[in-house]
Amino acid sequence: MEFRGSHTFPIRFDDEVVRDAVRVFVIERTMREQKGKWAAAGLVVVAGVVLLFQGNFTLALLAFLVACFPAIFSAVVWRAHSASAFGRYRRMTDRSAEVTIDPEGFGIASNLGDGRLNWPNVTEIWERPLSFMLFSGTSAFNILPRKAMPQEVQAFLSAKAI
Repeated sequence: MEFRGSHTFPIRFDDEVVRDAVRVFVIERTMREQKGKWAAAGLVVVAGVVLLFQGNFTLALLAFLVACFPAIFSAVVWRAHSASAFGRYRRMTDRSAEVTIDPEGFGIASNLGDGRLNWPNVTEIWERPLSFMLFSGTSAFNILPRKAMPQEVQAFLSAKAI
């Protein structure tokens, strides 16, 4: 989809939008994209149960501890991204920003500062019911709430989303 002109509009961040973005990020990156690790953890649990029935309590305990690693990793990622996102938005005096989207990229300006990212540097766009998540790396993303976003911008971002 071709995008013409520059569109500037206000956005407002609320806890529901931020919580949804962090939740879907953690589920996608640490669970769905890491299915192999979760399957391996399941096999280690089975091995732990076998070791437990064989009377090898030390190795069974070790197996159960190792099987917890994917869940611990997910919890750590959840905590880190939640603290980062909510910390950033809580530092904003009114939790609002001005977004500019044009054919070259997008910019966000708030009382915390302003930044711009060109489209070639956007690696992924995820479309959510409440927002769009624009990634500039595997774990770095900007949240753009849909509430006040013009329909033309939403259609453009939807066409670019995976």
